[in-house]
Amino acid sequence: MQPVFKILADSKDVTAKIADRLIRLTVTDEAGQTSDAVEIELDNRDGAIAVPRTGAELEVFMGYSESGMKRMGLFTAGDITLSGPPDSLTIQGHAANMRISLKAPHTKSWDQKTISDIVSTIAAEHGLIPIVGSDCGRVLLEHIDQTEESDLHFLTRLAKDHDAVAKPVENRLLFVPRGQAKSASGMKLPAISLTRTDINRWNMTASSRGKYQSAKAYWHSLDDAKRIPITVGSGSPCFNLSGTYSTPAQARAAAQAKYDQLQRGTARLTITTGGNPKIAAECSLKVTGVAGLEGHWVVKRVVHELSDSGYVSRIEGETPTGKPKGIV
Repeated sequence: MQPVFKILADSKDVTAKIADRLIRLTVTDEAGQTSDAVEIELDNRDGAIAVPRTGAELEVFMGYSESGMKRMGLFTAGDITLSGPPDSLTIQGHAANMRISLKAPHTKSWDQKTISDIVSTIAAEHGLIPIVGSDCGRVLLEHIDQTEESDLHFLTRLAKDHDAVAKPVENRLLFVPRGQAKSASGMKLPAISLTRTDINRWNMTASSRGKYQSAKAYWHSLDDAKRIPITVGSGSPCFNLSGTYSTPAQARAAAQAKYDQLQRGTARLTITTGGNPKIAAECSLKVTGVAGLEGHWVVKRVVHELSDSGYVSRIEGETPTGKPKGIV
């Protein structure tokens, strides 16, 4: 199959101008708060390529001439590097709608608000569409302070407490549970199946992380004037969270988030396979035909690279929340 790509710069198709000069096109898709990225390296032997402006919008597509291309994302051109010899020009860009207003510090208090209420309010203030996971969205916060803290940092902190992902992606503001295979639209991503013949190289490392059988958090009862424990999971060892929460709901949410975090990622996987533009961060990956790897994984990071050597996808995955069949 013949790898192909398309790049639009500020909505103008520049593919034909750079097709015979492409050295390497790399798209990195990340789970979590890290911004997705693109890197375009071009042969500039005659100095004929116009240096693009920083801030230009780059829309990138990758795939094959036989099966078509998939949109890989919208990126904003950042660092431009000229190097040589041989002369080359490298453009680096980052995705996610990192609006300046999201980074401005604010001070406010949130009382009797669900996470969905908070995300929706912040999204509206920045002209974004809120995408909130139903489970974490229903969590009611009795009181939480945002003190000289940007909305982006505040949401990231809130997401960490609830084992979720808070991330602006194009015109959306996401707040979804980690490892639940959600796309930027909030819809479930397709599951990807790889057999032994699909895989060029692999490596799997199992760790002792995740051996905790339960997690415990405490909330303070004003009526009883004491700390009351709430446990998620059963058995020992039990992970005890430090600090005290204001309500049973907050304590339970924190214990659940920690328990999920401990259960996820007990094994880590790296795979290099033939380029597949459908593979994305947070999608489900099913591996068959390789002893010890067989079962379901969640993609944490994937790097799509197209060059003279062909098109490959390098995947980093982890065991999902829970204990899927086939994963020890």
